[in-house]
Amino acid sequence: MAELIPPFFGAGPASERTVFRALERFLPQGWAVWWSLAYSALAGGPDGEGEIDFLCAHPEHGLVAVEVKGGALDCRDGRWFQNGRPLREAPHAQAARHAYALRAILSRRLGAAPLPFPLTHALWLPDADRPPAEPLPLAGITLYADDLPRPGPALLRVLGRRRPGAPIDLGALRAILSPTVAYHPGWALRRTLADARIARLTQEQAHAFDAFSAFPRLRVRGCAGSGKTLLAVRRAAQLARRGRRVLLLCFNLLLAERLRELVADLPTVRALAVNDLLLELLGRADDGSPDFWRRLARDALPAARAFAQRRPCDAVIVDEGQDFSPAVWEAVKALVPPHADFLVFYDPAQNIFQRDLSALPAFPWPEATLTLNCRNTRAVFEALRPYAPDLARPAPDAPPGDAPETYAARNRAALRERLRAILARLIDREAVPSADILLLGAHALPRMGLGPILAERPGLRYYTYRKFKGLEAPILILLDVAPDDPLWDRPALYTAISRAIHKLIVLRLDPGPLTEISQNPHALTQP
Repeated sequence: MAELIPPFFGAGPASERTVFRALERFLPQGWAVWWSLAYSALAGGPDGEGEIDFLCAHPEHGLVAVEVKGGALDCRDGRWFQNGRPLREAPHAQAARHAYALRAILSRRLGAAPLPFPLTHALWLPDADRPPAEPLPLAGITLYADDLPRPGPALLRVLGRRRPGAPIDLGALRAILSPTVAYHPGWALRRTLADARIARLTQEQAHAFDAFSAFPRLRVRGCAGSGKTLLAVRRAAQLARRGRRVLLLCFNLLLAERLRELVADLPTVRALAVNDLLLELLGRADDGSPDFWRRLARDALPAARAFAQRRPCDAVIVDEGQDFSPAVWEAVKALVPPHADFLVFYDPAQNIFQRDLSALPAFPWPEATLTLNCRNTRAVFEALRPYAPDLARPAPDAPPGDAPETYAARNRAALRERLRAILARLIDREAVPSADILLLGAHALPRMGLGPILAERPGLRYYTYRKFKGLEAPILILLDVAPDDPLWDRPALYTAISRAIHKLIVLRLDPGPLTEISQNPHALTQP
């Protein structure tokens, strides 16, 4: 049985349906047939446009462009009529025009002129009997009703007038005439649609959290992407609308900047990094001594107690509480006036600084737990799953997202070349803004060898996962993930991967024997 492209008959004239069924039933294996082949999209040149009813191809014999005309066909005084209606063009001339256009197209696409194989045209009249004598223009190129049960010999009869040529590569022909193409929405639309779904999910989390507002002091344990920062800001806004003064604290300087942006329209909410607050209370700056930051919280304890006695705040809300050391927690607890609200968000799985979590404030009722990941697409969450807490789960309506990509190489130079290729694909071909892409690693920028790449791509950023904790990026590229690097342990991978919202790309440094790995989220490193 021949290969028909497409393999089904859609809307079309009854005469074409008749020919399609005959080719489907009786044309032997080895032939490929394109039905209703529009060549305007193939042309790329001045060949006009048109539609070939059937293009029949045999790898050893050649191609036949077939024009089908049903019903009664007759010619009077040089004019052609179909069912009594005049035709604008003689049917054999129409078939020849299509064949000539296709010949020009294939010559350009294949880089061969003339074509190395026969390409001719034919006229098929499936409703007509073969006449005793064919008109000269139709002689040798016309098929009739009695050819329907034997289409193979009929097509070979038409091709028999042509000299045999080189074999036809049907795969190459198929790539030209019916290429495999996948159309996807562009990055901007994909991000907009996914962001809308994620925003709705996190808002649902926020509404659910409102039930906890009856507890003035509460500890909230949440997995990465569960909306802890959103809920902290939402609770701060609720209290601010009641005229309360709120301290919104975190450990990370970049996260503190983000919190300040989120509460900029709330004059009674103050967001800052906890060490900045302690420096302010002490009236000090870093003096460069080796143990300055280790002593800071201990030295600030009396000033924190004095701060609470003056009662300059009615609530203290802490985000990313797992980053606070026991000494910092002592200072923070001293900041809270006796009757102030106290709310702590934390994720023990992101304890990359290996803090003693027993130092977290304890309250007389059970902590709340958030297990629904509302930040990451489902594809990113699947990459995160091996490192995530057992209770963490993706949101049921999370957008699917792009499949993660993982590439491995033996040295950093090879990974930098891969990085350049990835950035060219994303920024130059897919029109992704540089600001939507974040490079994340384990080591400080001077050690990463990224200077030339960052100079080539204005707006592209690099951070360590420690510095970027609590934040997120639309597209995340993890750099130099290595199985023998202690900085890439299980908490580090969990923390880093969970920063990606829409797409995750991992460049893996592995000195051992390698084959390149692509789209394998479980090949990051051994936890």
